[in-house]
Amino acid sequence: MTSESLETIRHFIATAQAPVLVEPGEEPLPLAEGSYQLEDSPERPAIAAWTESRTLNRRITGILSAKPGRIEIATERFAKKPGTLVLFDQNLASQIHLTRRATRMVLREQLRVWLGRQFPGWRIADLTSETDMEHSLSPVYPRAMVRHGGSAWAAVAAPNDTVAADGLLTAGLIWLDYLRRRETRIAVEGLAMFLTSGREALTCMRLRYLHPRAAQWRVFVYDEWGRERMIEHPESHGNIDTRVDPAGTKSAAAVDPQLPEAILERNVRREITVADPSLLAAPIYGQVPALAATDRGIMDLLAVDRSGRLAVLEIKATAEPRLPVQALDYWMRVAWHQSQGDFARNGYFPGVPLRPDPPRLLLVAPALEFHPATETVLRFYSSGIDVERIGLAVQWQERVQVMFRLRGSQTPY
Repeated sequence: MTSESLETIRHFIATAQAPVLVEPGEEPLPLAEGSYQLEDSPERPAIAAWTESRTLNRRITGILSAKPGRIEIATERFAKKPGTLVLFDQNLASQIHLTRRATRMVLREQLRVWLGRQFPGWRIADLTSETDMEHSLSPVYPRAMVRHGGSAWAAVAAPNDTVAADGLLTAGLIWLDYLRRRETRIAVEGLAMFLTSGREALTCMRLRYLHPRAAQWRVFVYDEWGRERMIEHPESHGNIDTRVDPAGTKSAAAVDPQLPEAILERNVRREITVADPSLLAAPIYGQVPALAATDRGIMDLLAVDRSGRLAVLEIKATAEPRLPVQALDYWMRVAWHQSQGDFARNGYFPGVPLRPDPPRLLLVAPALEFHPATETVLRFYSSGIDVERIGLAVQWQERVQVMFRLRGSQTPY
């Protein structure tokens, strides 16, 4: 380690807008004034950094690489084990991915700890947070497989984020399906999901509508100190939290009319009997009941067929792997309110005797915009959900023309 190398590190920290130190598998440490120290001893040059909850102290043995906004440092840990640190300026756009990657690595290592405690005696046979676009596996969700003899479980974890929690079940089902296709010699029995305490209710409610024999399910919540606990009977956890207002009293949410979903929704409304000849042309209602989530990017319609059975239409103009699960959110609320008689009581579909059956679920999108994961997720749905995919021709912005209709998880070929 030369004095020039130490000076390079010192100059980088002094000139960076927001210097951050990262050790693989640990949370980033901001290097603010008074929160770090450089020891320039010729015998033992070192860097130390600390927060209220954590301290890092490593001997510096050299600089592996130095680029604008980023320095990779060779270090020596206890018992002279070699290691690396990355020093970067997190205010530079080119370095933002390093912060995200570091955060994901922390969650990945935390998942390792949780699985060791919750599956004692099982071996962690797979643990990663890398992207796998070919199989629709997102780096947002660290994933793992634990194995014991001829049995295995899939596991996924969601970071402390509302959007990430919303997508956890989709990510988990995709991972579970991938492992079952890959591991042909063992039985991948179930899926374990870890998410922040307080964000588990929606995931648990969704489990009620998955096929009971498709897999076993376990839901764990973790707190800010990394302590996890299992939710007992997750299918009974959480309650429907929407209401149905009297027909005609609810104003539609403001939506940019030029958004692809808005254009598609207008055309489907206008030609709903083309999309499904069994449906009545009117009335058609939107966002009943309303969902709290505002970032779904999906248009919801509620219609009725000639027999009096409700139909939920979920409309999406671009590929979205979460479409089936987000559609389930709306469907299960409509089904619950239908079972309570709320629609007839509040004046919906006047003159039409509504059947008590659960509603149909129609996923409507351009034929080429159904995400490949859609069929995977639908395979886990309960047989009690009557779901159909309606694929539209490329001229959907002008008119509705149906290219295919597929029941459940059927493939188009």
